[in-house]
Amino acid sequence: MSRQLWLAGRAVTVGAHVAAEKIWTKPPRARTDVPRNGVSLTPEWLTAVLCREVPGAEVVSWRSPRGSSGTSERAALRVEYDAAGAAAGLPTQLFTKCTASFTQRLLLGGADVLAGETSFFMTFRPAVEMEAPIGYWGAVDDRSWRSIIVLEDIAESKGATFVEPTTPLSRGQVEDVLRNMAAYHGAWWESPELKVLKTPTDHYDNVAQMLDFEGRCRVGMDRARSVIPPALLGQADRMWRGTQVGLAMCTDEMPTTLLHGDPHAGQTYRTATGAMGLTDWQAVMRGGWSYDVAYFIASACAPDDRRAWERELLEHYLEHLAIAGGVAPELDEAMLRYRQSMFYPYSAWAFTIGRAWYQPKMQPDEISLAIIERIATAIDDLDCFGALGI
Repeated sequence: MSRQLWLAGRAVTVGAHVAAEKIWTKPPRARTDVPRNGVSLTPEWLTAVLCREVPGAEVVSWRSPRGSSGTSERAALRVEYDAAGAAAGLPTQLFTKCTASFTQRLLLGGADVLAGETSFFMTFRPAVEMEAPIGYWGAVDDRSWRSIIVLEDIAESKGATFVEPTTPLSRGQVEDVLRNMAAYHGAWWESPELKVLKTPTDHYDNVAQMLDFEGRCRVGMDRARSVIPPALLGQADRMWRGTQVGLAMCTDEMPTTLLHGDPHAGQTYRTATGAMGLTDWQAVMRGGWSYDVAYFIASACAPDDRRAWERELLEHYLEHLAIAGGVAPELDEAMLRYRQSMFYPYSAWAFTIGRAWYQPKMQPDEISLAIIERIATAIDDLDCFGALGI
């Protein structure tokens, strides 16, 4: 069966579940239940997922002071425990992310990212000393594509402010994010446990089988032509070839480690103490380190800053990768891999601005244009075609 036919069948099933849930849904009480959204909870369910390691602890009440809806439904939670839970210091400032609507479920389920954050927060995050939220519970209902993740509310617990994708970052802030990357890359370097995660090529295949990825990138180049270096205009085919070759390299030719998967600056935050952290782990995958590093540096840094900093930024990353347990390549080899990994970040954002009428608008055009300009300029500056020999 083609993926399109499979997705059509899933759409019917998911749509039926969403419609039925609007009439009646069994209140979640057991840990195996997946709530229909982040506010249709019960003290019994919260007790099951939050108090499971503290005998006698119970949630006695909860409330949701705020929430929002986008590609997922998000809600803050404030939880009160009995004496046993309070004495154990169980978390009270929480945040949920759910797939509640039909569109959310089909978008994230079809892209095979529903289980990403559950995998990261429940399996991989506990082993890494880094700045990222703590995850307390996650689950997916495979039939209805309901999902929920229960996290630390870092806006409250750490005074975090969330960074916009084009917010100017200082060199120190960029280095801080790269230290976080080195920490999770090193901690999970060539671990057999990563086999449960998809690869960069798997991720591309999931999207390309649902949507015309290459065609939308071609449209994206046309829509972004005002910010793309003249030397790259008219080379959409070559840019696409670079995307395919670069993804295959990160999948098959490099030591495998844990990847964030979508590490632009809009996935970062700054704590009240000034530390930089990474959030939004739904695209988590396994592959070569340069996938994350090239994507972040090229998209987060203005061209002049990148030109001035990038070699020393790579040195900084490699130093901390070795400290964290990874096998750091020599700088010249790392620089080559960095150059070879630039094309997918470009295509991800060309696809975003090149969307068809029926695709959701994931980012404002001005954000997409600014990031495309940064990455395309890096591709031109660094002769990334030459780096891949295409």
